[in-house]
Amino acid sequence: MINQVQDRVEKFAAGEQAEARMTFGEHIEELRGRLIKSIAFLLIMIVVAMVFYKELVSFILAPHIWAMQRLHPNESMDAYRPISGSYGGPILAVMKLAFIVALFISSPFVGYQMWAFIGAGLYKHEKKWVVRFAPISFLLFVIGCGFGFKILVPYCLYGLSNSMDPKLIAPTVNFSEYLSLVMTLTIILGGVFQVPLIMVFLSKIGLVKPGSWNRWRRHAIVVNLLFAAIVTPADIFSMVMVAIPLLVLYEIGFIVSWIVARPKSETLPAKP
Repeated sequence: MINQVQDRVEKFAAGEQAEARMTFGEHIEELRGRLIKSIAFLLIMIVVAMVFYKELVSFILAPHIWAMQRLHPNESMDAYRPISGSYGGPILAVMKLAFIVALFISSPFVGYQMWAFIGAGLYKHEKKWVVRFAPISFLLFVIGCGFGFKILVPYCLYGLSNSMDPKLIAPTVNFSEYLSLVMTLTIILGGVFQVPLIMVFLSKIGLVKPGSWNRWRRHAIVVNLLFAAIVTPADIFSMVMVAIPLLVLYEIGFIVSWIVARPKSETLPAKP
């Protein structure tokens, strides 16, 4: 009798679990709904960004104006504003700018929608690492973009403009090309600021031992200096302004990797 009751309970529980599982069609329908929400939110943000396109253009031109004011402090900035280059160029550039800004603003909402869909199929320990790493990754990306836009881009523009004699070549800037340069440098720095998180992740999964980052410090210094020399103009000050934060990021990545992934019996190694 007891066995029969247990069998019925087990069958009932199994039936409830089977009903709770979503079919393939239901998964597709849920994905479709979340994609529609994400796209709709992104489109709304694009419209809002287009409404405030003048403010966005003024904001994105701030590094250029700063560089020109430093190069030509006693002249009017009207003569150094970017040119259109073509009839439709500025419109396409503004649309591109609005899309990038809208995508950036929408990323938390879109990320939540994707997480709500993917997270249901992950194990508990997998969810734990995603919840820990995703917000930190986004925060580092934002900080990196801010650093790139506020520090790297202005000094880069200044160095590039100052590298040529204005009497030979007038410093006339195409707005579309300027926007591409600014966005590229900004996004690159946002990606570079993910270095500490990548180091911690590789150490945590056991692919790289925490002590290896200490042994690779000299190589990291050389790579950071080469990267700073490539992305900045021929100006030692601009190079140092980029190289120092990258070296600090590497040290942060090493220290955090050692804290979270080192064997408990080991102590922090000395610098080589």
